[in-house]
Amino acid sequence: MKNKAALTIDELLVNESFLNFYFRKYEADILEWEDWAENHTERQDLIKQAFGHLDKLSLKWKKEYIADKFEEMNENLEEAIALKISYRRPQIIRWVAVVILFLGIGWWYLQQKTSKSIIYTELVANAPTTLIEKENNTDKPLLITLSDGSSILLQHGSRLSYPANFEGDKREVYLDGEAFFEVAKNPERPFLVYANELVTKVLGTSFNIKSFKGQKEIQVIVRTGKVSVFKLNEIQNSKNIKILDGVVIIPNQQIKFDKEKSNFSKSLIEQPEMLSEMPQYNFEFKDVSANNVFAIIQKAYGISIVYDEELLKDCPVTASLLDEPLYGKLELVCNAIEAEYLLIDGQVIISSKGCKN
Repeated sequence: MKNKAALTIDELLVNESFLNFYFRKYEADILEWEDWAENHTERQDLIKQAFGHLDKLSLKWKKEYIADKFEEMNENLEEAIALKISYRRPQIIRWVAVVILFLGIGWWYLQQKTSKSIIYTELVANAPTTLIEKENNTDKPLLITLSDGSSILLQHGSRLSYPANFEGDKREVYLDGEAFFEVAKNPERPFLVYANELVTKVLGTSFNIKSFKGQKEIQVIVRTGKVSVFKLNEIQNSKNIKILDGVVIIPNQQIKFDKEKSNFSKSLIEQPEMLSEMPQYNFEFKDVSANNVFAIIQKAYGISIVYDEELLKDCPVTASLLDEPLYGKLELVCNAIEAEYLLIDGQVIISSKGCKN
């Protein structure tokens, strides 16, 4: 494969690692492509265009059509291999690449459409150990303390099932509804929250999950630390959950899982908060480089801000941001340097032409 820095859309569409990134399948691929695009507007635009092509391919097919095409293209591909196609013929290479792309997307989409929807009651019934169930029918959050020291605030109309004592190499609980988790750290025993079709894996952090039976979406919001989120079948088919990749979210980010489409969307939460463990900044700036201002905001909120350091190093900012929420801070700084910001995939992207005369 040629230099990754010079990839085209056609090459992205048949790159297995990039397809894993699009489908939010493996943590390693997600992080790899996010790093590749970081601080590169051209690469971000290229990814956006490739995603657009993949959206059109994967979301408009009927299950029967995919099944037929899958079988037809599989036969064509086997025939092409049998003929020992020469790699010196670009038109044949392109045809084979398109076939591989359709096979990959078709298989993934068919799997999602035909997978069984698992709900809380079925998960609890099939749990490997006896569980205690608590249901909150009051108007106030119900505090539950687990044997490992983890605590859970169970919201109204929600229920949680958990063992009296955790055994084995993992800690597993089952949620139907909404709850806030404060998980005790234990790197040797990951904590898994089964919330209907979604599983959240942590070692020790705080986060909120909303997963009511019958609702279209499942939502996971991180307050501190970092969590990995998976589809249920990924956990069930894995032999070692400790090395299993997932969609990673960090403080002030959220994941929404669409049950009907079986896909993830990652974004910043509506009102991001500064990290409690970070020093309190006064956010009073006088002729401070925009680079430094964005760096401080990024650290204070634990979010990723993507910008061109070379382009903004000579952009001075004079502003008082002390009483402004995150988006207010970003708006004021961008106005000061004639820039704009976008929220994409849980990140802040700064678009600017620079400040040099």
